[in-house]
Amino acid sequence: MARDKEETKARILAAVAKLLAESGFKQLGVNAIAREAGVDKVLIYRYFENLPSLLQTFGKEGNYWITLEELVGKQTDVDTESLADWMVLFLTHFLNDLQKRPITQEILRWELLEGNELTHELATVRDRVATESLEFLHQKCSFPPDKDIPAIAAVLIAGIVYLVLRTKVSNTFLGIDFSSPTGWQRIESAIESLVQATVDSNQ
Repeated sequence: MARDKEETKARILAAVAKLLAESGFKQLGVNAIAREAGVDKVLIYRYFENLPSLLQTFGKEGNYWITLEELVGKQTDVDTESLADWMVLFLTHFLNDLQKRPITQEILRWELLEGNELTHELATVRDRVATESLEFLHQKCSFPPDKDIPAIAAVLIAGIVYLVLRTKVSNTFLGIDFSSPTGWQRIESAIESLVQATVDSNQ
């Protein structure tokens, strides 16, 4: 019985992902999700209480957003004294991960077009991961008092998101070809250069 419940919940979460990617938030409702998942809508209320709660669960369990553990990865040779090295690691892992999540990309595009209670729920999940990541970095390395690390990270993350989302309409930006690995390697090198130049307290 427990297995059936988990399978049903997984189908509901998969239906949320599919609907969000295809038509955004305007068409997202309990009835539409139930039809897509092939379940009675009563089960959605039973397992998730309501639509915002379902979105929260999707954000945390639906393979929607990278986790802190995935950001850290299996890297063991990062200089624990270097905030810049840790930030480069996190940002490049984030870049590579977002490229592999087409559904997440579609959801982010929709969020730029319409803001509502449901988009807020998913944004809350992302903000939580960002906060956890900054806390992790602060525990590993001290933040230089003259540098606003959260603001620097915000600008770089926003740039990464924009470049990844833009590839749907154009494979080039400022002469950089994003249809080839070389283009993204240039971005990774730029991330490292920017972080080293702006974060390193010895600069």
